[in-house]
Amino acid sequence: MKIENLNGELMSRAINGAVNYLIINKEEVNSLNVFPVPDGDTGTNMSLTSKSALKQVQSVEDLTAHNVSKAAARGSLMGARGNSGVILSQFLRGFSEGCEEKETLDIQELAQALKKASETTYNAVMKPTEGTILTVGRELSDFAIKNYRKYDDILEFLKDIIEAANISLSKTPEKLQVLKEAGVVDAGGKGLCVLMEGAYKALLGEEIVSEDDDVLNKKKQKEVHLGKADENIEFGYCTEFIINTEYEDLEAFKSKLSPLGDCLLVVGGSGSGLIKVHVHTNNPGKALQYGIELGDLQDIKIDNMRFQHEEVLFSKEEVASTKKDSEIVEEKEYSIISVSMGSGLSELFKSIGVDKIVEGGQTMNPSTEDFVNAANDVAGRNVIIIPNNSNIILAAEQAAKISKKNIIVIPSKTIPQGISSILSFREDLSPEENSEIMTNAMSDVISAQVTYAVRDTNMNGKDIKIGDIIGLSGKNIVASGKEIETVTKDLISELIDDEHSIITLYAGADVTEEKAEELREELEEIYEECEVELVRGEQPIYYYLISLE
Repeated sequence: MKIENLNGELMSRAINGAVNYLIINKEEVNSLNVFPVPDGDTGTNMSLTSKSALKQVQSVEDLTAHNVSKAAARGSLMGARGNSGVILSQFLRGFSEGCEEKETLDIQELAQALKKASETTYNAVMKPTEGTILTVGRELSDFAIKNYRKYDDILEFLKDIIEAANISLSKTPEKLQVLKEAGVVDAGGKGLCVLMEGAYKALLGEEIVSEDDDVLNKKKQKEVHLGKADENIEFGYCTEFIINTEYEDLEAFKSKLSPLGDCLLVVGGSGSGLIKVHVHTNNPGKALQYGIELGDLQDIKIDNMRFQHEEVLFSKEEVASTKKDSEIVEEKEYSIISVSMGSGLSELFKSIGVDKIVEGGQTMNPSTEDFVNAANDVAGRNVIIIPNNSNIILAAEQAAKISKKNIIVIPSKTIPQGISSILSFREDLSPEENSEIMTNAMSDVISAQVTYAVRDTNMNGKDIKIGDIIGLSGKNIVASGKEIETVTKDLISELIDDEHSIITLYAGADVTEEKAEELREELEEIYEECEVELVRGEQPIYYYLISLE
């Protein structure tokens, strides 16, 4: 078998194989976490991002290289999660630009598209770090540009590109000391290699099918139990659909749909090429007709709510939010959106002025689309996003680029930094002034976390065994041991100085109230000059989040 040109059909097959192969191998990618903590999520983030790309590719009818690559880029842009997902979306965007107006790609054009993909990822990152997915993408594209003249078969060309990518991946620990210390290669780079391998296998004719995955599954309609119709429901048909369109005036379209019923939800736009619609109506055909006027429809779901049913395209939380649409929301100058995981932390953020919580954190990074939709939901002309995680900042910044609202991203990497920045917010200042003072406020707090090790390792001179309790601050393992309370005290002891007057413990879901209170009392005795506060954060994974001010 020999392939001289990559047409849209073959490209679609390659993307399908790439995505499913990554889903199959995502746990291997997840395991390549620099820190031995239970939050490895690079494989999951890249799988979710690429699955969003694949969904768009599957809706393409005119299969050209241009159309397929554009759909993949568009899908990955809105579905991007985590730093690795955002970089992957930029890789696909650059590749799409390299396919502009092309029906097929020959070997030279494929090499040039890969080079454009790599260049786009570097341009998207303010401070590119070598020894990461960026390096693997660059070195595989460099190989492609230098050697494409030697090949007349795309399969042989891809085979050798993948070999170059894996060689590059194997050398990432030589470029990044933390990888060398942890004894792992870069997870994002590994994910890119897996995607390339899956594409190659699919082009060879291998059928790659991933099993259902609880994390990655699309929302599915649950079993419908028919019973007596509920005549008390005013608008009986739950109608959901997606429009493939470049139309951008969501407010005008909402106004057109609004008279048809209630619980109206219209999201998307902002360059995504998609609009998702949810409405409860007695005339679903009319809603579909309005949609067809804007573009082709897909994923059409109509349920009779007078019988038991489930929403499918939108979550219960999203649908519940539409119940408030009938209320008049007065536009205001600012709204604050914060990422949070844990009921206690979410309530705390709301109590200090956050307008909307986007659920997420370690192991569950929100997508670019999540942030765009959240910004559309709030009333502020200026929207401040508090990511509270270094792996979420890029997705928030990408949302800021495509949203019609003025989004300001405060680059908070921890919950304590986020809280400190929000407390410094001032309604009377300009967005630029608030951005400066909120960013500066993060430096007033030291953040730390206590969790457990998921593998044996040796870092910072500490011999750590699987199951050990570890205390982290920044990129360092500061303390380790067998007992949660002992490690927490050791961690604080290493970080605190005479300038600190407040110690705040955010107790996780796995810490009992009794144990947390005992630790608080012990710390009060040790640090008599400090005020020790205890908050039930209820966050997963981390026994304690710690703030020193």
